[in-house]
Amino acid sequence: MQGYYETETEIPVNHQLTVKVPDNIPPGRVKLALIYDIGSEASSTKAVKKALMSEFLASLSEHPSSELSRAEIQDYIDEERQSWD
Repeated sequence: MQGYYETETEIPVNHQLTVKVPDNIPPGRVKLALIYDIGSEASSTKAVKKALMSEFLASLSEHPSSELSRAEIQDYIDEERQSWD
C-alpha cells in the first residue's frame, strides 16, 4: 500500500530544500517529485521584483531631509518579511 503527502514551498536562491513531513509518515525510503512551471510568469516576476527592490533601496539617499533612512526602511522590510513565516 502507498500513502500520499503533498505540500507547497518556494525554492530558495541556493536551490536547497529541507523537507519536514508529518510524524504519521513512517521512516524509510520515499520518492520525492518536484512539479514546477517552466518559464512561470510568477517566478520570473518575483525575481524582477526582488531586483527592482534592491535597486530602489540602493538608490535611496541618506540625506537628513528624508523621512526614513535606507537602514530604517531595510529594517522595516526585514521585520515584515519575518512576520510572514
